[in-house]
Amino acid sequence: MKDLIELFWLRYTELQSAVGKNEADKIAVLERELEQLLERVVGRKTESSEDIREQFRFAIDLLNHEAEDLGCVQRNSELLRTLVDRYVGMPLKAKVIGDEDADSLEWHHRHLILDEDMLNDLDEPVVIVSPGYRVSFANALDAFQRNAPEGLVGCHIAELVGVHRFQNALREKLDNCFKGDTSKYTYAEDQNGRTIVKSLEMSPCYSSAYKLVGAMVVIREIADRRRRAAG
Repeated sequence: MKDLIELFWLRYTELQSAVGKNEADKIAVLERELEQLLERVVGRKTESSEDIREQFRFAIDLLNHEAEDLGCVQRNSELLRTLVDRYVGMPLKAKVIGDEDADSLEWHHRHLILDEDMLNDLDEPVVIVSPGYRVSFANALDAFQRNAPEGLVGCHIAELVGVHRFQNALREKLDNCFKGDTSKYTYAEDQNGRTIVKSLEMSPCYSSAYKLVGAMVVIREIADRRRRAAG
Protein backbone atom coordinates (compact mmCIF):
# COMPACT_ATOMS: atom_id res chain seq x y z
CA MET A 1 0.00 0.00 0.00
CA LYS A 2 2.78 2.44 0.88
CA ASP A 3 4.49 1.82 -2.47
CA LEU A 4 1.26 2.53 -4.36
CA ILE A 5 0.69 5.74 -2.44
CA GLU A 6 4.27 6.91 -2.96
CA LEU A 7 3.91 6.22 -6.70
CA PHE A 8 0.65 8.19 -6.77
CA TRP A 9 2.27 11.27 -5.22
CA LEU A 10 5.27 10.96 -7.54
CA ARG A 11 2.99 10.95 -10.59
CA TYR A 12 0.90 13.73 -9.02
CA THR A 13 4.01 15.92 -8.75
CA GLU A 14 4.91 15.11 -12.36
CA LEU A 15 1.39 16.11 -13.43
CA GLN A 16 1.67 19.48 -11.69
CA SER A 17 4.95 20.07 -13.48
CA ALA A 18 3.45 19.07 -16.84
CA VAL A 19 0.51 21.41 -16.29
CA GLY A 20 2.92 24.25 -15.56
CA LYS A 21 4.75 23.55 -18.82
CA ASN A 22 1.51 23.03 -20.79
CA GLU A 23 2.60 19.54 -21.96
CA ALA A 24 -0.80 18.31 -23.17
CA ASP A 25 0.22 14.78 -24.22
CA LYS A 26 2.05 14.14 -20.95
CA ILE A 27 -0.88 15.53 -18.96
CA ALA A 28 -3.30 13.10 -20.61
CA VAL A 29 -1.05 10.11 -19.89
CA LEU A 30 -0.45 11.10 -16.27
CA GLU A 31 -4.13 11.77 -15.59
CA ARG A 32 -5.03 8.26 -16.79
CA GLU A 33 -2.29 6.71 -14.66
CA LEU A 34 -3.35 8.71 -11.61
CA GLU A 35 -6.97 7.57 -11.96
CA GLN A 36 -5.78 3.96 -12.12
CA LEU A 37 -3.55 4.42 -9.08
CA LEU A 38 -6.36 6.12 -7.17
CA GLU A 39 -8.64 3.16 -7.84
CA ARG A 40 -5.94 0.71 -6.74
CA VAL A 41 -5.30 2.58 -3.47
CA VAL A 42 -8.89 3.27 -2.42
CA GLY A 43 -10.55 0.32 -4.15
CA ARG A 44 -8.53 -2.32 -2.32
CA LYS A 45 -10.34 -3.81 0.68
CA THR A 46 -7.93 -5.03 3.32
CA GLU A 47 -8.00 -6.38 6.86
CA SER A 48 -4.52 -5.09 7.66
CA SER A 49 -4.78 -2.25 10.17
CA GLU A 50 -1.56 -0.74 8.80
CA ASP A 51 -2.94 -0.64 5.24
CA ILE A 52 -6.27 0.77 6.44
CA ARG A 53 -4.39 3.50 8.28
CA GLU A 54 -2.49 4.31 5.08
CA GLN A 55 -5.73 4.45 3.06
CA PHE A 56 -7.36 6.88 5.50
CA ARG A 57 -4.25 9.05 5.70
CA PHE A 58 -4.00 9.12 1.91
CA ALA A 59 -7.65 10.17 1.50
CA ILE A 60 -7.29 12.92 4.11
CA ASP A 61 -4.02 14.16 2.59
CA LEU A 62 -5.65 14.33 -0.84
CA LEU A 63 -8.67 16.15 0.60
CA ASN A 64 -6.44 18.72 2.30
CA HIS A 65 -4.12 19.07 -0.70
CA GLU A 66 -6.94 19.90 -3.11
CA ALA A 67 -9.09 21.87 -0.65
CA GLU A 68 -9.34 24.94 -2.91
CA ASP A 69 -10.89 23.05 -5.85
CA LEU A 70 -14.60 22.43 -5.21
CA GLY A 71 -14.82 19.61 -7.75
CA CYS A 72 -11.85 17.83 -6.19
CA VAL A 73 -13.23 18.36 -2.68
CA GLN A 74 -16.50 16.68 -3.65
CA ARG A 75 -14.69 13.74 -5.28
CA ASN A 76 -12.24 13.34 -2.40
CA SER A 77 -15.06 13.55 0.14
CA GLU A 78 -16.67 10.61 -1.62
CA LEU A 79 -13.39 8.68 -1.40
CA LEU A 80 -13.28 9.30 2.34
CA ARG A 81 -16.94 8.35 2.67
CA THR A 82 -16.20 5.10 0.80
CA LEU A 83 -13.51 4.18 3.33
CA VAL A 84 -15.70 5.06 6.30
CA ASP A 85 -18.62 3.02 4.96
CA ARG A 86 -16.31 0.09 4.20
CA TYR A 87 -14.40 -0.14 7.46
CA VAL A 88 -16.54 1.28 10.27
CA GLY A 89 -17.49 -1.60 12.52
CA MET A 90 -15.21 -4.06 10.75
CA PRO A 91 -12.96 -6.09 13.09
CA LEU A 92 -9.34 -5.17 12.46
CA LYS A 93 -6.40 -7.54 12.27
CA ALA A 94 -3.13 -6.11 13.49
CA LYS A 95 -0.44 -7.69 11.32
CA VAL A 96 2.40 -5.24 11.76
CA ILE A 97 1.35 -3.00 14.61
CA GLY A 98 0.50 -4.13 18.13
CA ASP A 99 -2.90 -4.69 19.71
CA GLU A 100 -2.83 -1.33 21.47
CA ASP A 101 -2.26 0.48 18.16
CA ALA A 102 -5.06 -1.54 16.58
CA ASP A 103 -7.41 -0.39 19.36
CA SER A 104 -6.43 3.22 18.73
CA LEU A 105 -6.96 2.77 15.00
CA GLU A 106 -10.41 1.29 15.59
CA TRP A 107 -11.26 4.32 17.76
CA HIS A 108 -10.04 6.61 14.97
CA HIS A 109 -12.27 4.94 12.39
CA ARG A 110 -15.28 4.90 14.68
CA HIS A 111 -15.08 8.58 15.61
CA LEU A 112 -13.80 10.12 12.39
CA ILE A 113 -17.16 11.87 11.94
CA LEU A 114 -18.39 14.11 14.77
CA ASP A 115 -21.43 12.70 16.58
CA GLU A 116 -22.08 14.63 19.80
CA ASP A 117 -24.74 12.24 21.08
CA MET A 118 -22.38 9.29 20.77
CA LEU A 119 -19.54 11.20 22.44
CA ASN A 120 -21.79 12.13 25.36
CA ASP A 121 -22.49 8.42 25.92
CA LEU A 122 -18.81 7.53 26.25
CA ASP A 123 -17.26 6.69 29.61
CA GLU A 124 -14.10 8.69 28.82
CA PRO A 125 -13.65 12.47 28.72
CA VAL A 126 -13.53 13.83 25.16
CA VAL A 127 -13.10 17.37 23.85
CA ILE A 128 -13.00 18.77 20.32
CA VAL A 129 -10.26 21.36 19.79
CA SER A 130 -10.82 23.66 16.81
CA PRO A 131 -7.99 24.75 14.47
CA GLY A 132 -7.93 27.96 16.53
CA TYR A 133 -6.92 25.80 19.55
CA ARG A 134 -10.15 26.48 21.44
CA VAL A 135 -12.49 23.83 22.82
CA SER A 136 -15.65 23.71 20.69
CA PHE A 137 -17.22 20.68 22.37
CA ALA A 138 -16.80 18.71 25.60
CA ASN A 139 -18.73 15.61 26.58
CA ALA A 140 -20.39 15.16 29.94
CA LEU A 141 -17.25 13.98 31.77
CA ASP A 142 -15.06 16.63 33.40
CA ALA A 143 -11.44 16.06 32.43
CA PHE A 144 -10.05 19.43 33.48
CA GLN A 145 -12.00 20.13 36.71
CA ARG A 146 -14.17 22.90 35.29
CA ASN A 147 -17.24 21.48 37.11
CA ALA A 148 -19.33 21.31 33.94
CA PRO A 149 -18.64 20.73 30.24
CA GLU A 150 -19.94 24.23 29.47
CA GLY A 151 -16.99 25.59 31.45
CA LEU A 152 -14.61 24.11 28.89
CA VAL A 153 -16.26 25.34 25.70
CA GLY A 154 -14.50 28.42 24.39
CA CYS A 155 -11.37 27.87 26.48
CA HIS A 156 -8.00 27.91 24.75
CA ILE A 157 -6.40 24.50 25.19
CA ALA A 158 -3.33 26.23 26.65
CA GLU A 159 -5.49 27.31 29.60
CA LEU A 160 -6.20 23.67 30.36
CA VAL A 161 -2.79 22.02 29.94
CA GLY A 162 -0.54 25.01 30.60
CA VAL A 163 1.01 27.53 28.21
CA HIS A 164 4.48 25.95 28.45
CA ARG A 165 3.20 22.47 27.49
CA PHE A 166 1.12 23.92 24.68
CA GLN A 167 3.93 25.97 23.16
CA ASN A 168 6.62 23.31 23.52
CA ALA A 169 4.81 20.15 22.42
CA LEU A 170 1.04 20.06 22.19
CA ARG A 171 0.64 22.78 19.58
CA GLU A 172 2.75 20.90 17.02
CA LYS A 173 0.87 17.67 17.69
CA LEU A 174 -2.48 19.41 17.21
CA ASP A 175 -1.26 21.00 13.98
CA ASN A 176 -0.29 17.55 12.70
CA CYS A 177 -3.73 16.30 13.68
CA PHE A 178 -5.40 19.12 11.73
CA LYS A 179 -3.43 17.85 8.70
CA GLY A 180 -4.89 14.36 9.08
CA ASP A 181 -2.49 12.53 11.40
CA THR A 182 -3.19 10.96 14.77
CA SER A 183 -1.09 12.13 17.71
CA LYS A 184 -0.53 11.38 21.37
CA TYR A 185 0.75 13.60 24.18
CA THR A 186 1.42 12.60 27.79
CA TYR A 187 2.14 14.93 30.68
CA ALA A 188 2.08 14.97 34.49
CA GLU A 189 0.53 17.60 36.75
CA ASP A 190 0.00 18.08 40.46
CA GLN A 191 -3.56 17.97 41.77
CA ASN A 192 -4.09 18.44 45.50
CA GLY A 193 -0.66 17.03 46.28
CA ARG A 194 -1.07 14.04 43.94
CA THR A 195 0.78 13.54 40.67
CA ILE A 196 -1.69 12.86 37.88
CA VAL A 197 -0.43 11.58 34.52
CA LYS A 198 -2.71 12.34 31.59
CA SER A 199 -2.60 10.92 28.09
CA LEU A 200 -4.21 12.96 25.30
CA GLU A 201 -5.02 10.86 22.22
CA MET A 202 -5.82 13.03 19.20
CA SER A 203 -7.56 12.19 15.93
CA PRO A 204 -8.76 14.50 13.15
CA CYS A 205 -12.51 15.01 13.34
CA TYR A 206 -14.81 15.87 10.44
CA SER A 207 -18.38 17.09 10.06
CA SER A 208 -20.96 14.99 8.24
CA ALA A 209 -20.03 17.04 5.15
CA TYR A 210 -16.41 15.86 5.59
CA LYS A 211 -15.07 19.29 6.50
CA LEU A 212 -12.45 19.46 9.24
CA VAL A 213 -13.99 20.37 12.59
CA GLY A 214 -10.80 20.04 14.60
CA ALA A 215 -9.00 17.48 16.71
CA MET A 216 -10.89 14.96 18.80
CA VAL A 217 -8.99 14.59 22.06
CA VAL A 218 -9.58 11.63 24.37
CA ILE A 219 -8.23 12.27 27.87
CA ARG A 220 -7.09 9.31 29.94
CA GLU A 221 -5.43 9.15 33.34
CA ILE A 222 -2.63 6.58 33.38
CA ALA A 223 -0.37 5.10 36.03
CA ASP A 224 2.53 7.25 37.21
CA ARG A 225 5.49 4.93 36.51
CA ARG A 226 7.90 7.27 38.26
CA ARG A 227 6.03 6.94 41.54
CA ARG A 228 5.81 3.16 41.12
CA ALA A 229 9.57 2.96 40.51
CA ALA A 230 10.30 5.12 43.55
CA GLY A 231 8.11 2.90 45.70
